[in-house]
Amino acid sequence: MNRPALVTSTTLLALVVSLPGVSFGAPSGRDVMSRNEDTSRTDDITADATLTTGGGGNPQRVKQFTWWRKLRDDKRHNNTLTRFHAPAEVRNEGILFLEHDSNSNEVLLYLPTFKKIRRVESQQQSGSFMGSDLSYSDVATPHAEDYTQKLLTIEDCPGAEHKAVKCYVVESVPANPAVRERTGYSRTVSWVRSDNFVMVKGEYYGLDGKLSKRVIADQLSQVDPGRHKWLALRVRVDNVANRRFTLLQFANVKVNKGIPDFTFTQQNLSREQ
Repeated sequence: MNRPALVTSTTLLALVVSLPGVSFGAPSGRDVMSRNEDTSRTDDITADATLTTGGGGNPQRVKQFTWWRKLRDDKRHNNTLTRFHAPAEVRNEGILFLEHDSNSNEVLLYLPTFKKIRRVESQQQSGSFMGSDLSYSDVATPHAEDYTQKLLTIEDCPGAEHKAVKCYVVESVPANPAVRERTGYSRTVSWVRSDNFVMVKGEYYGLDGKLSKRVIADQLSQVDPGRHKWLALRVRVDNVANRRFTLLQFANVKVNKGIPDFTFTQQNLSREQ
């Protein structure tokens, strides 16, 4: 009497097992991206950073800044401050990211030349971060719940550093129009290591559906071994359309040192050093 249901279940199981590169029992796309988000979540983190841009017929430029990030009370969203030190024309410029749980981020930009703070509206957050091929939304923390995910395949991770490690390849699509507008992406494809769940490659597709950027992350560092937290110390972004590149490098990383909440206030943002 239950044979049709049994046949249907068996057929579905066979289809799942036969998906290219995906084995039965593999985690879902949501599981992979949730663990990817968790693997970089520290109570707080500070680092020195270098932002190098060039390519596409443009001269190479290097900017240096300090980066502070701290978990909010909900233990999921972050506040982030970047303060630039060099070259002279960007010294004391600062950007404050205040993440909220309503698919929105508050982004405040301090311009010392004008002695004022400017708000970067949601529709502008897909714009260039300090003249780089990173956007404001790229710099903010991506959250799994803002997307719907699908595990596409499991394959060897790209790059010599990740040799002999399998990667989960996950497609993420914005869960609503607000996320699409804020990020400027119609979908992303991420290569996430199966051992530590760090993303080592990403492809970002614009609202027109065309490939916009490729991202490669390497020099992985376990910044908090006790809680298995990781950070890629080197991230390269290649802009497919204009052939420009951006290289983001971190050094002097410190975690869980107790960054004061005052760090992430407008008063501190406008404090010149």
